[in-house]
Amino acid sequence: MTVTVTRKPGGITQLFNTETGRVTYKCKAESGFMLIEAFGGIVKFNQKGSMATVTGHITLLESCDVLKKENPEYKQALTAIISSHKEFAQSVSDTYQKEIQKLENELSGL
Repeated sequence: MTVTVTRKPGGITQLFNTETGRVTYKCKAESGFMLIEAFGGIVKFNQKGSMATVTGHITLLESCDVLKKENPEYKQALTAIISSHKEFAQSVSDTYQKEIQKLENELSGL
């Protein structure tokens, strides 16, 4: 069995089982939001350890809610998602910039 682990914005980790095709999203923060197409809206992870699992057509939520567009919390959740994506993108960019700088320093020393 092979499981691919991917860090996602907003304190969410994606676990993908290549054998079963099962995708599990687990909240590592105190709470979080994520757009997950299989659930047809924004999944609100209510606490640390909350999980949303997708296997084929089967979906399972543990300590999560699904917010649809008509939900009063949807706009706030979407704003939080945008903010966490921007923060995540900046963090990834900073990491790559440091790596580039390190390599450029090494190159100039040759």
